[in-house]
Amino acid sequence: MKRWWVNRRKGFNLLRLGLVTIMLICMSVSGVIADTGEDLFAKGNQAYAEGRYDEAISLYERVIQESGYSASVLYNMANAYYRKKDVGQAVLQYERALYLDPGNADIRANLALARKDFGLISDPAPSWERPFDLLTLNGWAMVVSGAFGVFSLLFLLRGIRPNIFRGAALRTAGVASLLILLTGGTGLALQYGNLGRGVVTRDDARLLVSPFDSAASAAPIQDGKMVRMAKTYRDYVLVKGENGQSGWIKKDAVQPVVPSGSHS
Repeated sequence: MKRWWVNRRKGFNLLRLGLVTIMLICMSVSGVIADTGEDLFAKGNQAYAEGRYDEAISLYERVIQESGYSASVLYNMANAYYRKKDVGQAVLQYERALYLDPGNADIRANLALARKDFGLISDPAPSWERPFDLLTLNGWAMVVSGAFGVFSLLFLLRGIRPNIFRGAALRTAGVASLLILLTGGTGLALQYGNLGRGVVTRDDARLLVSPFDSAASAAPIQDGKMVRMAKTYRDYVLVKGENGQSGWIKKDAVQPVVPSGSHS
């Protein structure tokens, strides 16, 4: 019996040691990846400062591959593309950075400057929509979840104790949570609609009347133009421009603002 207990304790100790070792290895690997990403970002910034824009873009892309998307990396990458006069990629990366950090005035200003310099005419969003750009899709989802939780709790309390809402404070809290819920729902709907946006990234792109190589050309479309991406068929995407023009375009000529799996 005593030997069994000793063996059992040894087994637990070995298991605990193994788990601690695995945790330390994971922490060490995470630290190395983080340090590597920061080092690559610094090197990219140095290359950008020295005018080596292709090298800077390559380094920023490596940061994204190793550490994921971030507004700062996308913003610097957009600046590098802007310096190269690659309008499509510049607008795309500015839009991606702005999606992750919608309240950033620098990103918004540089995007507006790029559009102006490259002759991209874009109708401004209605003034009532601008406050809803302050949060991302996930941000508005958190607002809706929080407001719904508070409103549900107050509604539950009302059912348990009907007299609880005689106080002005609780009535105000109920009305406020309902208003926040409605506001958050509007922001959520608007930001969800942004998931279908894309940017034309090739300067020789043309809209076709059907998704076939032999199809007639409907109209050219400017590099850097914002479009709504609808359905896809083989190597083509059906898009609709801001001015109402629509047609099929090659998949490699347009890229979504929000890449798949990056709905931050």
